[in-house]
Amino acid sequence: MSLTKLLPTPSDRMGLLWNLLALSDAYILEYGPAGTTHYGLGLIGDLDLKTDNRYFVSHMTETDVVMGNSKNLEKAVREIDLTYKPKHIFVVGSSVSTTIGADLNGICHYLQKDVQAKLHVHNTGGFGGDYRVGTEAVYRLLADLVEEIPLNSPPVTTGTNPTANLSSIAAGADPIAATPSEHKLTYNLLGFSPDHFRSLSDLFEVQRLLKEGLNLEPASSFTINGAIDKLPVAASADISLVLRPEALPLAQALQARFNIPYLEPNFYGYHPCLTALRAIATQLGITVNASVENHLNARIKRCAMLPYILRRATAPVLLYSVAHAEVNTSLAAALEPLGLHFTAQLEPTAPEAERLAAIATWSNGLIFADQESLDLAAASNSKVLISFPWYSTQVLATHLPFMGSRGMDFILEQVYAYLIKERIM
Repeated sequence: MSLTKLLPTPSDRMGLLWNLLALSDAYILEYGPAGTTHYGLGLIGDLDLKTDNRYFVSHMTETDVVMGNSKNLEKAVREIDLTYKPKHIFVVGSSVSTTIGADLNGICHYLQKDVQAKLHVHNTGGFGGDYRVGTEAVYRLLADLVEEIPLNSPPVTTGTNPTANLSSIAAGADPIAATPSEHKLTYNLLGFSPDHFRSLSDLFEVQRLLKEGLNLEPASSFTINGAIDKLPVAASADISLVLRPEALPLAQALQARFNIPYLEPNFYGYHPCLTALRAIATQLGITVNASVENHLNARIKRCAMLPYILRRATAPVLLYSVAHAEVNTSLAAALEPLGLHFTAQLEPTAPEAERLAAIATWSNGLIFADQESLDLAAASNSKVLISFPWYSTQVLATHLPFMGSRGMDFILEQVYAYLIKERIM
């Protein structure tokens, strides 16, 4: 056993719970002591997740642990099914139930005939890896549910409002001409999960960019703003956009069963946003709105002199980040066209000794990182909170993104403030 200085990395159990709670119609029953669930509620609140009578614990007494009695669990499953009538109940093992070897799969197998809800089991007890493993487990579960959607089900439309032209029909217009016939192209956004800092801000900014740039309508979003009942809608989309690798199983399932193509675009930065819009347009056989393309090109042109200014700088430009690989890579792609390159990038799951040693050497730099890393860094650094975990702030705004053109506006402001502070420009 080794002692750690930093916060413990959340387990796969926590990642699973966060992403299930983000799905508005998922009901969760944890098989474990009440204290185990109570311990996790604080972080669930910090992630702005609402339990809404959807998160339950069966509780386990000493007798349950010693004798393997599962009557509390069985009673809880039946009670949730009868009281709330959910379509899906997720039975999640705690560290205690997993340690004693409780057979949740067997218990739920014979309980299934007694309840209307479909029972799902996750029984690693937090020993299956970090929270990213739990995040992927939810997307894999959603991918399995895609296999149950009938292939001959009628397409679900999301972009056209059938009542939109009732007023013109009432005024005497031709009802056939007044009914919109144009197919609205739609997309799935896969990978917005609760550990994504400012997830709603980024979600809404990407939706805005896709609407203004390509006239696309959202079909679904997972897991933030998602629901299991929205899977048939997702199955009628024209394309899936994957924002993090854990969401790939869902995109691949939609492609395999319903022939929905998917892309893994980067929406951090002016250049990447333009590249992403063009790639999506090519896939769908459409064109990027000229005004949006001109707007992004104007933003790019405004920064055109920055690389030349940086070449004459007498002080070094020191950029650092601590975030997961997809964010590190995306930030680098956003800043490299401007002549800005990261001195070092770490992942939050890197060994503690490596992280502590590296951050101790950072000074007079600009750091994009999680709250813990920023707290460790010297005061001479300029600091931007951009990734999980965060614990000294409450996220309220839904209009302050890091993605999209507006997000890059903010990132660039932080860069310029740093360059001016360090007298680099």
